[in-house]
Amino acid sequence: EQVPVYHPTPSQTRLATQLTEEEQIRIAQRIGLIQHLPKGVYDPGRDGSEKKIRECVICMMDFVYGDPIRFLPCMHIYHLDCIDDWLMRSFTCPSCMEPVDAALLSSYETN
Repeated sequence: EQVPVYHPTPSQTRLATQLTEEEQIRIAQRIGLIQHLPKGVYDPGRDGSEKKIRECVICMMDFVYGDPIRFLPCMHIYHLDCIDDWLMRSFTCPSCMEPVDAALLSSYETN
């Protein structure tokens, strides 16, 4: 059985069993925030905004019709697995470095 590995800060790597209670809470909140980010399926024919973005800057692979993707508040898109893994390490957009959680939290406060 593999123990999940987490990154309490981008430079730290720890097994789930080694996390402090505070870190566990922070990671749980982060997973919760990630789950609130809108996801979809890559469909370049559907609307013009996605045409500009042809590849996932995390894995450098082109998007293919039907790929599961996630949208960040800054409107950049990534493969779902790539961005979810990235956001567990760093809560910024890999393209524009815009912090993701601040945008998320402010969008919750306005709702």
